[in-house]
Amino acid sequence: MDMIIKVPMFILLGLIIFSLGQAMFYLGRDDGEVDRTRMVRALTVRITLSLLLFALLMASYYFGLVEPHGK
Repeated sequence: MDMIIKVPMFILLGLIIFSLGQAMFYLGRDDGEVDRTRMVRALTVRITLSLLLFALLMASYYFGLVEPHGK
């Protein structure tokens, strides 16, 4: 895998983990239905970033930047 594609993938993975941690923090800290919007927003960001990472992986496979390996 080229270094050109590794960096954005690791950045997206880091942002996904950060957003998940943020949602977990808001889950424990916020009280009531009104304050749950921050948690929902953080989880929505995580899902969006995950879909973006998936699209990046599929596009890089299509263009030959990533090749599957295994048995």
